[in-house]
Amino acid sequence: RVYWEGFFVVFPMFCGYAALFGMQHHVKTKLGIQDDNSEKSHEFGFAVSTVYLSNLLIRFGHSFLFCCIPLRGRVFISMGLMIASVLVIAGPIFIFDSCHMYWVVIAYFLGGMGIGSFESNMLGCLTPFGHRTKHVAITAIPAGVNAVVIGGFFAMGPPLNAPPVLIYLAVASSIFCGMVVMSLRIPRGSACRTPSSDNMAPLNSQGSFGRGKLWSDLRQFRAWLPQLWHHALASTVNLFALSAFCPGVMLYVYNTDTVALAPGVVVKTDSFMALVNAGNLLGGLTGRWLSYRLTPRHPMLYGCFSAAGICLILQWQPCLAPLGTFLVLMGDGLIYGSISRFIDASIPQEFNVIAISSWLFIGDLGSILGSSLTNSIRNVVAR
Repeated sequence: RVYWEGFFVVFPMFCGYAALFGMQHHVKTKLGIQDDNSEKSHEFGFAVSTVYLSNLLIRFGHSFLFCCIPLRGRVFISMGLMIASVLVIAGPIFIFDSCHMYWVVIAYFLGGMGIGSFESNMLGCLTPFGHRTKHVAITAIPAGVNAVVIGGFFAMGPPLNAPPVLIYLAVASSIFCGMVVMSLRIPRGSACRTPSSDNMAPLNSQGSFGRGKLWSDLRQFRAWLPQLWHHALASTVNLFALSAFCPGVMLYVYNTDTVALAPGVVVKTDSFMALVNAGNLLGGLTGRWLSYRLTPRHPMLYGCFSAAGICLILQWQPCLAPLGTFLVLMGDGLIYGSISRFIDASIPQEFNVIAISSWLFIGDLGSILGSSLTNSIRNVVAR
């Protein structure tokens, strides 16, 4: 059976992730920080990059922090962390008008922990249900991201002119609904069962959910790491491009009230970003759909799509931006799906979680680098 319900668990979590990276400029504006080379601007850049830092740390850290909790329980904890993250932004920053930078650090750190723990544990939970269930779930990633960066930006533009705080509150509510779906509709697969399950007792005696299992898998790295590392490196390059340019530096180049698409055609910036992110959605969905249908190839080959997209974005012609984001996100979808497919097909299932965690950990190095360099890239390449 294909568990389509997994789509509605993954979808709201990536709405939360998108609210963090896609709406960061709204937070910056709320704090009264200018898009310049000032100390405050650099501090804000560091604050939002904590989402990638905590994401990186939790890739393996969940096996220590949640060592007595099975994968399914870790999924619920991850979703709770993301709810806390968006509520910190909605409450102290937007509702109570607090301008302290530590709220940004707290919110983005919690969000990084949430998405970093969720991704590997959710994929691990879905592995026993087969390729099709996991394929459906990863398709929810671009859908969730673009529900915010398209739907949210359209809602904040005319005629609705919704305040950003409503987007954050809607995201928190949707994640709670996703927790309900996970609880009621996704069964406990063999990877997700609690330590008290009778038929899992031999595995749990070896620490299958915690530190013992982690150290055991690391000691046996020759069984999985040599096949994986060069695939994961493609993810590092891809996530650098994604965090630096989609949206990344675009948020700080197209930062006026309006954008001129063509002579005489002027739209509000929020509406323009929604159009750009439509390319994002179509590219992400296309890449993930193709990734399980094309003949398996090394994911680094798909980096050519990302490179072409970045070249278009760097022309700083608004009419080219949607096509540029389409190509970057198509490359991202192909790389993500092909690596997920490779792990299921080529890595022994007993090393599934450590392989997924390692892949995402290595990829996150690119996210951290891209995010931390966004302000510098803007100063160098923006005209």
